[in-house]
Amino acid sequence: MPPPDLRDWIGPTDIPEFDNPSGSPIYAELGLPLKAYETVFDFGCGCGRIARQLLQQTPRPQRYVGIDVHPRLSGWCRENLSPVDPNFEFLHHDVYSPNYAPGNSLRLTQAFPVPNATFSLVIAHSVFTHLTKSQTEYYLSEIARILAPDGVALTTWLFFDRASFPFLPELYCLYTSEADFALAVIYDREWFLATVRNLGLGVLMTRRPAVAGHQWTVCLVRRTPDMVDQFPLGSDQAEWVCGATLKPIATVTLSPGELAKVGKPPVLRVGQKKPAPPPLFGVLEELDSLKRSWAWRIGHALTSPMRILRRWMRLVRHRP
Repeated sequence: MPPPDLRDWIGPTDIPEFDNPSGSPIYAELGLPLKAYETVFDFGCGCGRIARQLLQQTPRPQRYVGIDVHPRLSGWCRENLSPVDPNFEFLHHDVYSPNYAPGNSLRLTQAFPVPNATFSLVIAHSVFTHLTKSQTEYYLSEIARILAPDGVALTTWLFFDRASFPFLPELYCLYTSEADFALAVIYDREWFLATVRNLGLGVLMTRRPAVAGHQWTVCLVRRTPDMVDQFPLGSDQAEWVCGATLKPIATVTLSPGELAKVGKPPVLRVGQKKPAPPPLFGVLEELDSLKRSWAWRIGHALTSPMRILRRWMRLVRHRP
Protein backbone atom coordinates (compact mmCIF):
# COMPACT_ATOMS: atom_id res chain seq x y z
CA MET A 1 0.00 0.00 0.00
CA PRO A 2 1.40 3.46 -0.89
CA PRO A 3 2.38 5.55 2.16
CA PRO A 4 -0.03 8.32 3.22
CA ASP A 5 2.11 11.18 1.86
CA LEU A 6 1.93 9.66 -1.64
CA ARG A 7 -1.79 8.93 -1.40
CA ASP A 8 -2.38 12.58 -0.52
CA TRP A 9 -1.21 13.59 -4.01
CA ILE A 10 -3.97 11.76 -5.87
CA GLY A 11 -7.18 12.56 -3.97
CA PRO A 12 -8.69 9.40 -2.41
CA THR A 13 -6.57 8.36 0.56
CA ASP A 14 -8.71 5.65 2.20
CA ILE A 15 -7.20 2.17 1.88
CA PRO A 16 -10.43 0.62 0.49
CA GLU A 17 -10.13 2.99 -2.51
CA PHE A 18 -6.95 1.13 -3.50
CA ASP A 19 -8.31 -2.40 -3.23
CA ASN A 20 -10.56 -4.70 -5.25
CA PRO A 21 -11.17 -7.68 -2.91
CA SER A 22 -14.02 -9.10 -5.03
CA GLY A 23 -11.80 -9.30 -8.11
CA SER A 24 -14.63 -7.95 -10.28
CA PRO A 25 -13.99 -5.65 -13.29
CA ILE A 26 -13.25 -2.24 -11.85
CA TYR A 27 -15.57 -0.41 -14.28
CA ALA A 28 -18.42 -2.90 -14.16
CA GLU A 29 -20.95 -0.09 -13.63
CA LEU A 30 -20.03 1.31 -17.05
CA GLY A 31 -20.74 -1.98 -18.76
CA LEU A 32 -17.34 -2.33 -20.43
CA PRO A 33 -16.74 -5.79 -21.96
CA LEU A 34 -14.01 -7.95 -20.45
CA LYS A 35 -11.89 -7.64 -23.59
CA ALA A 36 -11.58 -3.91 -22.84
CA TYR A 37 -9.23 -4.77 -19.97
CA GLU A 38 -6.74 -6.77 -22.08
CA THR A 39 -4.28 -3.89 -22.60
CA VAL A 40 -4.52 -0.81 -20.38
CA PHE A 41 -2.79 2.57 -20.65
CA ASP A 42 -3.16 4.66 -17.48
CA PHE A 43 -2.44 8.34 -18.19
CA GLY A 44 -1.79 9.79 -14.73
CA CYS A 45 -1.32 6.53 -12.80
CA GLY A 46 -0.40 8.33 -9.55
CA CYS A 47 0.76 5.96 -6.84
CA GLY A 48 -1.09 3.00 -8.33
CA ARG A 49 -4.67 3.23 -7.07
CA ILE A 50 -6.17 1.88 -10.30
CA ALA A 51 -3.19 -0.41 -10.95
CA ARG A 52 -3.68 -2.12 -7.58
CA GLN A 53 -7.35 -2.70 -8.36
CA LEU A 54 -6.47 -4.17 -11.76
CA LEU A 55 -3.84 -6.45 -10.22
CA GLN A 56 -6.61 -7.93 -8.05
CA GLN A 57 -9.10 -8.12 -10.92
CA THR A 58 -10.10 -11.36 -12.63
CA PRO A 59 -9.04 -11.46 -15.38
CA ARG A 60 -5.94 -9.34 -14.88
CA PRO A 61 -4.84 -7.19 -17.87
CA GLN A 62 -2.29 -8.85 -20.13
CA ARG A 63 -0.41 -5.56 -20.33
CA TYR A 64 -0.57 -2.36 -18.32
CA VAL A 65 1.44 0.84 -18.85
CA GLY A 66 1.09 3.68 -16.35
CA ILE A 67 2.72 7.09 -16.64
CA ASP A 68 2.79 10.03 -14.25
CA VAL A 69 4.54 13.40 -14.11
CA HIS A 70 5.38 12.97 -10.41
CA PRO A 71 8.62 10.92 -10.29
CA ARG A 72 8.09 9.66 -6.74
CA LEU A 73 4.63 8.31 -7.55
CA SER A 74 5.64 6.37 -10.66
CA GLY A 75 8.87 5.31 -8.92
CA TRP A 76 6.98 3.82 -5.98
CA CYS A 77 4.77 1.85 -8.36
CA ARG A 78 7.77 0.58 -10.30
CA GLU A 79 9.46 -0.63 -7.12
CA ASN A 80 6.40 -2.10 -5.40
CA LEU A 81 3.83 -3.11 -8.03
CA SER A 82 5.87 -4.22 -11.05
CA PRO A 83 7.43 -7.09 -9.02
CA VAL A 84 3.89 -8.44 -8.49
CA ASP A 85 3.41 -8.68 -12.27
CA PRO A 86 6.19 -7.80 -14.75
CA ASN A 87 3.49 -6.99 -17.34
CA PHE A 88 2.66 -3.90 -15.28
CA GLU A 89 5.05 -1.13 -16.34
CA PHE A 90 5.35 2.32 -14.77
CA LEU A 91 7.13 5.26 -16.41
CA HIS A 92 7.94 8.82 -15.42
CA HIS A 93 6.27 11.30 -17.81
CA ASP A 94 8.82 14.12 -17.89
CA VAL A 95 6.52 17.11 -18.42
CA TYR A 96 6.42 20.31 -16.37
CA SER A 97 3.58 20.95 -13.95
CA PRO A 98 3.65 23.92 -11.50
CA ASN A 99 2.37 21.91 -8.53
CA TYR A 100 2.75 18.24 -9.37
CA ALA A 101 6.15 18.29 -11.09
CA PRO A 102 8.01 21.63 -10.87
CA GLY A 103 11.37 19.84 -11.23
CA ASN A 104 10.55 18.16 -14.54
CA SER A 105 11.88 19.29 -17.92
CA LEU A 106 10.44 22.58 -19.13
CA ARG A 107 8.03 21.25 -21.71
CA LEU A 108 4.26 21.02 -21.72
CA THR A 109 3.75 17.73 -23.56
CA GLN A 110 5.52 14.50 -24.43
CA ALA A 111 4.36 11.76 -26.77
CA PHE A 112 3.08 8.60 -25.09
CA PRO A 113 5.95 6.05 -25.15
CA VAL A 114 3.84 3.33 -26.83
CA PRO A 115 3.00 2.28 -30.42
CA ASN A 116 -0.12 3.21 -32.37
CA ALA A 117 -3.47 1.42 -31.94
CA THR A 118 -2.32 -0.91 -29.15
CA PHE A 119 -4.52 -0.30 -26.10
CA SER A 120 -8.02 -1.59 -25.54
CA LEU A 121 -8.54 0.72 -22.55
CA VAL A 122 -7.04 4.16 -21.97
CA ILE A 123 -7.68 5.72 -18.56
CA ALA A 124 -7.30 9.45 -17.87
CA HIS A 125 -8.93 9.96 -14.49
CA SER A 126 -8.65 13.52 -13.19
CA VAL A 127 -6.01 14.44 -15.79
CA PHE A 128 -7.71 16.76 -18.26
CA THR A 129 -8.97 18.71 -15.26
CA HIS A 130 -5.34 19.84 -14.80
CA LEU A 131 -4.26 20.54 -18.40
CA THR A 132 -4.30 23.71 -20.47
CA LYS A 133 -6.32 23.90 -23.69
CA SER A 134 -3.30 23.28 -25.93
CA GLN A 135 -2.16 20.37 -23.75
CA THR A 136 -5.65 18.89 -23.87
CA GLU A 137 -5.76 19.05 -27.68
CA TYR A 138 -2.37 17.37 -27.93
CA TYR A 139 -3.14 14.57 -25.46
CA LEU A 140 -6.56 13.86 -26.96
CA SER A 141 -4.74 13.33 -30.27
CA GLU A 142 -2.33 10.97 -28.48
CA ILE A 143 -5.27 8.99 -27.09
CA ALA A 144 -6.69 8.75 -30.62
CA ARG A 145 -3.28 7.50 -31.79
CA ILE A 146 -2.78 4.69 -29.25
CA LEU A 147 -6.41 3.54 -28.95
CA ALA A 148 -7.09 0.12 -30.49
CA PRO A 149 -9.77 0.02 -33.24
CA ASP A 150 -12.37 -1.26 -30.74
CA GLY A 151 -10.80 0.40 -27.69
CA VAL A 152 -12.38 2.71 -25.12
CA ALA A 153 -10.90 5.78 -23.41
CA LEU A 154 -12.32 6.55 -19.98
CA THR A 155 -11.81 10.24 -19.22
CA THR A 156 -13.07 12.74 -16.63
CA TRP A 157 -13.77 16.46 -17.08
CA LEU A 158 -15.02 19.64 -15.47
CA PHE A 159 -17.52 21.39 -17.76
CA PHE A 160 -19.16 24.80 -18.07
CA ASP A 161 -21.22 26.54 -20.76
CA ARG A 162 -19.63 29.61 -22.39
CA ALA A 163 -23.11 30.98 -23.09
CA SER A 164 -22.82 32.23 -19.50
CA PHE A 165 -19.91 34.46 -20.61
CA PRO A 166 -21.30 36.42 -23.59
CA PHE A 167 -18.68 39.16 -23.19
CA LEU A 168 -15.98 36.62 -24.19
CA PRO A 169 -17.31 34.87 -27.32
CA GLU A 170 -14.20 32.67 -27.72
CA LEU A 171 -13.86 31.54 -24.12
CA TYR A 172 -13.33 27.77 -24.19
CA CYS A 173 -11.74 27.04 -20.81
CA LEU A 174 -11.51 28.54 -17.34
CA TYR A 175 -8.45 28.46 -15.06
CA THR A 176 -9.02 28.63 -11.33
CA SER A 177 -5.60 29.84 -10.17
CA GLU A 178 -3.31 32.61 -11.38
CA ALA A 179 -0.33 30.96 -9.67
CA ASP A 180 -0.89 27.37 -10.87
CA PHE A 181 -2.52 27.01 -14.28
CA ALA A 182 -2.90 23.27 -13.66
CA LEU A 183 -4.79 23.53 -10.36
CA ALA A 184 -8.19 22.99 -12.01
CA VAL A 185 -9.26 23.64 -15.60
CA ILE A 186 -12.91 23.75 -16.73
CA TYR A 187 -13.93 23.22 -20.38
CA ASP A 188 -16.84 24.46 -22.45
CA ARG A 189 -19.06 21.53 -23.42
CA GLU A 190 -19.56 22.65 -27.02
CA TRP A 191 -15.81 23.14 -27.58
CA PHE A 192 -15.07 19.75 -26.05
CA LEU A 193 -17.41 17.88 -28.39
CA ALA A 194 -16.21 19.77 -31.48
CA THR A 195 -12.56 19.06 -30.56
CA VAL A 196 -13.20 15.38 -29.93
CA ARG A 197 -14.89 15.07 -33.33
CA ASN A 198 -12.09 16.99 -35.03
CA LEU A 199 -9.52 14.51 -33.67
CA GLY A 200 -11.37 11.44 -34.89
CA LEU A 201 -12.98 10.45 -31.62
CA GLY A 202 -16.61 10.07 -30.59
CA VAL A 203 -18.52 9.94 -27.31
CA LEU A 204 -19.77 6.46 -26.45
CA MET A 205 -21.19 7.37 -23.05
CA THR A 206 -21.43 10.34 -20.68
CA ARG A 207 -22.14 10.23 -16.96
CA ARG A 208 -22.92 13.39 -15.07
CA PRO A 209 -21.31 13.97 -11.67
CA ALA A 210 -23.00 12.90 -8.45
CA VAL A 211 -22.63 16.51 -7.26
CA ALA A 212 -23.21 19.47 -9.57
CA GLY A 213 -19.97 21.09 -10.68
CA HIS A 214 -17.82 18.01 -10.06
CA GLN A 215 -16.18 15.71 -12.60
CA TRP A 216 -18.08 14.15 -15.48
CA THR A 217 -17.11 10.73 -16.88
CA VAL A 218 -16.88 10.59 -20.67
CA CYS A 219 -16.05 7.38 -22.58
CA LEU A 220 -14.42 8.01 -25.97
CA VAL A 221 -14.00 5.65 -28.93
CA ARG A 222 -12.73 5.89 -32.49
CA ARG A 223 -15.21 7.82 -34.58
CA THR A 224 -17.35 6.10 -37.21
CA PRO A 225 -19.20 7.91 -40.06
CA ASP A 226 -22.67 7.29 -38.66
CA MET A 227 -21.83 7.77 -34.98
CA VAL A 228 -24.20 9.73 -32.74
CA ASP A 229 -22.35 11.26 -29.78
CA GLN A 230 -23.90 10.46 -26.42
CA PHE A 231 -23.13 13.86 -24.95
CA PRO A 232 -25.49 16.54 -23.60
CA LEU A 233 -25.43 20.11 -24.92
CA GLY A 234 -27.50 23.24 -24.41
CA SER A 235 -30.16 22.90 -21.71
CA ASP A 236 -29.71 19.12 -21.52
CA GLN A 237 -28.18 18.45 -18.06
CA ALA A 238 -27.03 22.08 -17.87
CA GLU A 239 -27.90 22.10 -14.17
CA TRP A 240 -24.90 19.79 -13.52
CA VAL A 241 -22.13 21.90 -15.06
CA CYS A 242 -19.79 24.21 -13.14
CA GLY A 243 -21.48 27.54 -12.51
CA ALA A 244 -25.00 26.14 -12.49
CA THR A 245 -27.25 28.01 -10.05
CA LEU A 246 -30.65 27.59 -8.48
CA LYS A 247 -32.05 29.72 -11.30
CA PRO A 248 -31.47 29.50 -15.09
CA ILE A 249 -29.50 32.21 -16.86
CA ALA A 250 -31.59 35.33 -17.45
CA THR A 251 -33.31 35.81 -20.81
CA VAL A 252 -31.95 38.64 -22.97
CA THR A 253 -34.37 41.59 -23.12
CA LEU A 254 -32.34 43.90 -25.41
CA SER A 255 -33.31 44.54 -29.01
CA PRO A 256 -31.13 42.96 -31.74
CA GLY A 257 -29.55 46.35 -32.45
CA GLU A 258 -28.70 46.98 -28.79
CA LEU A 259 -27.45 43.43 -28.40
CA ALA A 260 -25.06 43.88 -31.35
CA LYS A 261 -23.45 46.83 -29.53
CA VAL A 262 -22.88 44.81 -26.37
CA GLY A 263 -20.79 42.00 -27.82
CA LYS A 264 -20.21 39.50 -30.56
CA PRO A 265 -22.16 36.25 -30.81
CA PRO A 266 -20.44 33.11 -29.51
CA VAL A 267 -17.76 31.73 -31.83
CA LEU A 268 -16.60 28.14 -31.91
CA ARG A 269 -13.09 27.38 -33.16
CA VAL A 270 -11.24 24.09 -32.95
CA GLY A 271 -7.55 23.40 -33.46
CA GLN A 272 -5.68 21.30 -35.98
CA LYS A 273 -6.48 17.67 -36.66
CA LYS A 274 -2.91 16.79 -35.60
CA PRO A 275 -2.00 19.26 -32.83
CA ALA A 276 1.69 20.08 -32.46
CA PRO A 277 3.29 20.06 -28.99
CA PRO A 278 2.40 23.45 -27.46
CA PRO A 279 5.26 25.93 -26.89
CA LEU A 280 6.24 27.28 -23.49
CA PHE A 281 4.66 30.61 -22.57
CA GLY A 282 5.13 33.49 -20.13
CA VAL A 283 7.57 32.93 -17.28
CA LEU A 284 8.13 29.33 -18.40
CA GLU A 285 9.53 30.60 -21.71
CA GLU A 286 11.74 33.09 -19.83
CA LEU A 287 12.97 30.41 -17.42
CA ASP A 288 13.77 28.06 -20.31
CA SER A 289 15.84 30.79 -21.96
CA LEU A 290 17.67 31.45 -18.68
CA LYS A 291 18.44 27.74 -18.18
CA ARG A 292 20.08 27.65 -21.61
CA SER A 293 22.50 30.48 -20.67
CA TRP A 294 26.12 29.86 -19.66
CA ALA A 295 25.60 31.62 -16.30
CA TRP A 296 22.89 29.09 -15.40
CA ARG A 297 25.01 26.13 -16.52
CA ILE A 298 28.02 27.27 -14.47
CA GLY A 299 25.86 27.84 -11.38
CA HIS A 300 24.17 24.47 -11.89
CA ALA A 301 27.55 22.73 -12.01
CA LEU A 302 28.83 24.50 -8.88
CA THR A 303 25.75 23.56 -6.84
CA SER A 304 25.56 19.96 -8.08
CA PRO A 305 27.26 18.41 -4.99
CA MET A 306 24.72 20.07 -2.68
CA ARG A 307 21.77 18.77 -4.72
CA ILE A 308 23.18 15.25 -4.68
CA LEU A 309 23.53 15.46 -0.88
CA ARG A 310 19.93 16.70 -0.50
CA ARG A 311 18.59 13.86 -2.67
CA TRP A 312 20.53 11.33 -0.64
CA MET A 313 19.15 12.78 2.61
CA ARG A 314 15.57 12.56 1.26
CA LEU A 315 16.09 8.93 0.31
CA VAL A 316 17.38 8.16 3.79
CA ARG A 317 14.37 9.87 5.39
CA HIS A 318 11.85 7.92 3.31
CA ARG A 319 13.58 4.58 3.68
CA PRO A 320 11.52 2.25 5.96
